[in-house]
Amino acid sequence: MKKNLFYLFALICSMSLFTACSDDDEEVSPWAGTYKMADYTTADYEWTKDETISNWPMTGALYSDWQYTGDDDYPSILAALFRYLGGSILPQALNSITLDKSGNIIADYVAGPEIAMDPTTIMSIFITGAFPTASSVKADFATGGFTTSPKELAYWSENNGKFVVKLNIPAIITAATGSDASGLTSIIETVLNGDPATVKTLLGGILNVDLSGLQNATISQIASWAKDGIPMNIRIADNGHTYIYLDKSAFDNLFTLRDTGEVDDWGDPQWTNDLMILWNALVEGGVVPEEAQAAGFMIQLIGSYWKVTTSFNLGLDLVRN
Repeated sequence: MKKNLFYLFALICSMSLFTACSDDDEEVSPWAGTYKMADYTTADYEWTKDETISNWPMTGALYSDWQYTGDDDYPSILAALFRYLGGSILPQALNSITLDKSGNIIADYVAGPEIAMDPTTIMSIFITGAFPTASSVKADFATGGFTTSPKELAYWSENNGKFVVKLNIPAIITAATGSDASGLTSIIETVLNGDPATVKTLLGGILNVDLSGLQNATISQIASWAKDGIPMNIRIADNGHTYIYLDKSAFDNLFTLRDTGEVDDWGDPQWTNDLMILWNALVEGGVVPEEAQAAGFMIQLIGSYWKVTTSFNLGLDLVRN
């Protein structure tokens, strides 16, 4: 059940990124319609003056853009890894999204996807200097067996230039477990309205993981997103694609490294960030599926380059059908 909940929640969050509407109920949003994910394309890319990487991901279901200072170009290859991972995994589960004028999100998706992702592929990219070919990536994309999602799993609105996505948590739990979770509404509200220490304890108990190491600021941010919605950005790219994404400010609490006060076997200080703590807790609690656990090393790499990051955008790359 935990694995199903993980993939359902990830899918719903992805679906939610597509949403946009007007505050005027009489006006149909210009974003209403059916969208496909951007085609997965690659090209040989001159990563540095001394190295060209084959099959560099150019477009795909996931949009990522990372700007940074300094001469170390690893952030650019990490951004490409995001495009590869999102561009290869999302189309295995999601076919299309229709945004009706009422604001509901209707998705065609695979209810029980068997995600094909070999964790050793990531290390192979660094060793060989080549990403998998576009044809090999697209060979795993779902082509049939789609299910239409129920309505009212997520809501959307536009506020002060932001696209605010609000998840219906009881409905998501009901869809994941098959049991009516509407009675949890008051409990969820109590949890989200509690002080950060209480929220960490209660959420940790629900997920059976230790969240005590998370900063209060991170807990407050997550609780705010759950209560009030997730503020996102949207723009039309030069290639006509629609990017819907979170920017750097949404990730600062999660990715900024801090000294743990401990040292490793060589006497060097050990560093961590909240996403590393959260990810490790979810892995230990059995919430993250085994095939997804290898992504944890990327969290460490991101944190190590966060202090030189000037801009960081992560979201979806969409094409109107």
